[in-house]
This record gives sequence, C-alpha cells and structure tokens, in this order.
Amino acid sequence: MYLGIDVGGTHTDAVVMDGRTIAASAKVPTDHHDLLASVRAAMQGLLKPHGGVEPGRISRMNLSTTLSTNAIVEGKTEDVAVVVSAGPGIDPEHFRVGRFYFPVGGSIDHRGEEIAPLDPAEMARVSTACCDAGVRLFAAVGKFSTRNPAHETAMGEALGARGGGEPARSGG
Repeated sequence: MYLGIDVGGTHTDAVVMDGRTIAASAKVPTDHHDLLASVRAAMQGLLKPHGGVEPGRISRMNLSTTLSTNAIVEGKTEDVAVVVSAGPGIDPEHFRVGRFYFPVGGSIDHRGEEIAPLDPAEMARVSTACCDAGVRLFAAVGKFSTRNPAHETAMGEALGARGGGEPARSGG
C-alpha cells in the first residue's frame, strides 16, 4: 500500500492506495502555523485506530505540497542567492536563475577530489554583495557535491558567517 499526502493552501489531502484501489482517503484544513499538525491529522483520518488502514501495511509514502508553488505565483517569496561552483565541463551561465546568481571558481571532480579550491576572497565578495542587497537566504550548489560536499559546505559557512546568523545549509 502507498500513502500520499498533499499539503495545499486550503486543505491537506491524503490517500492510501492498495494497488489501483483507494483503500482510504482524508481531507483536513491546512494549518499554516503548524503544517506538521495538518499532516498528522490527515494521517489519523486514514490509519488505525482512527481510520481503517493498518500502518504496517504501508510500504511507501509520498509527501508533496503546493504551498511553494502558490508562494511563487502569488509573489510571496523572498530573494535567494544562488552560488554555484560548477568546474570544467559545465557553463553555469546556462542555468542562471534569479537576480542573485553567482558562479564562483573552484571544482570537485567525478571522484570527489578537489581540482581547484574555492577562493575565499571571491566568496567574501559574493557574501558582501548579498548582505548589501539584504539577501538572507542562500543556495550553495556544487558539481559532484554528492561525491564530496566540501565546496557546498564551505560556501554555506562563508555566506552564513557573513550574514551574522547560523551557517547556511548547502543544497546537497
């Protein structure tokens, strides 16, 4: 059996599928101040003892949301700086997004080995530009970061430290 939950702007919908058959479904109001409570309420409507499905029969769960899409469409998102360490073979300009997009030097190869280090002075310039513009959110993206996240981690630390808050979390 599969459990699917969608946290929407008005309602949180949940369904349990047993093959191609709907075994149970639930719809609860979305609590924007406590999204986890909305997910729990939807699950309670499906699973025993409140609903009809035995939790142990669920083999897979999918959680999705339209809240982020709604925020983008409604213009309610905050600026995010995207810092990219792409390395050779990929021109990061092909993936430019948003007003605050910063390709930086440095690279990790497909084995996870550092080929070229990040430049601390370049990271300081990026961080200063973001702070001067009032940007508080960052995405750090590094080619082959799944093999070695060191550049993403270093970018996050540089951006977080400059902003005066906690280190930023890398994009992974």
